[in-house]
Formats: sequence, structure tokens, C-alpha cells
Amino acid sequence: MAILVSKSLPCKENNDGSMLVSMKIQKHIHLLDCIAVDGGYTQYIKKVVEDTELSKKNFCYPIRKSHGKDLAQDEANYNKIFGSFHSQIEAEFGELATYNLQLRMCLLLMNIKKMVALLKLEAYPIHCAWARDGFDFP
Repeated sequence: MAILVSKSLPCKENNDGSMLVSMKIQKHIHLLDCIAVDGGYTQYIKKVVEDTELSKKNFCYPIRKSHGKDLAQDEANYNKIFGSFHSQIEAEFGELATYNLQLRMCLLLMNIKKMVALLKLEAYPIHCAWARDGFDFP
């Protein structure tokens, strides 16, 4: 299930890290969840951890290289694998960013469909009309 799609805001006034802090991520994840973020978020993770019950263990991010010191082989391998995974996710979200409102609506409808099945509610044909091919959204 999708748990959250944040609002799209202008990059000029909102960077990813400040949006992470303002979205109150702790309200949307479990204490055992782990979120993969890029290196730009690391300075904001400290703020999230200080203000919530979350810990650094709830976040996964690349290992930063110290000035004048190379990464160990296992650290370099970790960053390579993490970077590949992160690139795939970013590519997907890059394509979806244009359709934020439509994405939210689709996720809402999918979640409703799942809850109807989970709670064994009776679904009338009109409730499923949006799922048929050729449905004309108003």
C-alpha cells in the first residue's frame, strides 16, 4: 500500500531535506521501517531523529568519504549498490512527478479497493466503474 505522496512545492523555496522534516515522516512509518535517502538528506536526518522517536537506524544513505581518505572496499561496494538502487527509484519518481495529482487519486482508489476487499464490503457496479477500460473521468 502507498502510505504517502508529499505535495509538490517549488524547488526555489523548498529543498528535499526541509520537505522531509516538514512532512513529519514519523507519522507515516513504523519504528522498524527503514527509508533509503540520498546523501543530501543526511544533515536533516539529525533533526528528524532529535524531534521524534525515530533513530538513525530508520534511514539508509550512502557513506560519505572523509577528506583525504579513501573509502574501504566494502564501503565503496555499499555505495555502488545503494547508488544503483537509488537511481532506479529516482528514475521512476522523475517520471511520476508530473502526474502528482493523478498519482494521488490512483493511490486513493487502489487503497479503497484493497480496503473493500479486506473488510469484505459489498461493491456495487457503480463503485467499480472507474476500473473499466474506456471509463471517461469527468
